[in-house]
Amino acid sequence: MQGSEHTRVHLLCTVAIAGGMMLTGREDAAYGISLGMVIGTLWITPDLDLTYNDARRNWGPLRWIWNPYASARRHRGINHTYVIGPIMRLLYLALWFAAPAYLLWTLLTRTGSWPELSVPLPPVTFVLAGYVAAQWLHLLCDGITPFSKTGRSLEKYKVKPKPHIRVKPPGAVAAPPQQR
Repeated sequence: MQGSEHTRVHLLCTVAIAGGMMLTGREDAAYGISLGMVIGTLWITPDLDLTYNDARRNWGPLRWIWNPYASARRHRGINHTYVIGPIMRLLYLALWFAAPAYLLWTLLTRTGSWPELSVPLPPVTFVLAGYVAAQWLHLLCDGITPFSKTGRSLEKYKVKPKPHIRVKPPGAVAAPPQQR
């Protein structure tokens, strides 16, 4: 599936899931899951191992941070797995942003310029659930199922070209066998 098709499918699913959550009265879950799915659709996708794609362009001037990630992996390798892939992308981002964010936070809290932060766990959990849902939806759209031995069991359902078979028309004389 092409990037724009992934985006279209993901955003339609995001709207459907958020709408369903809103109808059940779970606005907090709807917002968190929607945010996670949008992040997992537009910025942190399994296709970040490709050199040119929509997700890398969406990073704008920071797109270069994905160059080492892309050069170290082949497309649809370990990035396109259900558990390791999403975790690996989050850890990769943590390598880039955790240390600078911690240093900035430490500096600002010591000077009294930054209020103490506490992020409630449920909203973070909903955002992570939305992120993982977007990753899994991407893999399903690529024909990769979670519990097959190869991880690619939907491949057998794709239309494969048939080997070239010559059918002689009715009444035609068979050609003599060729000499070798």
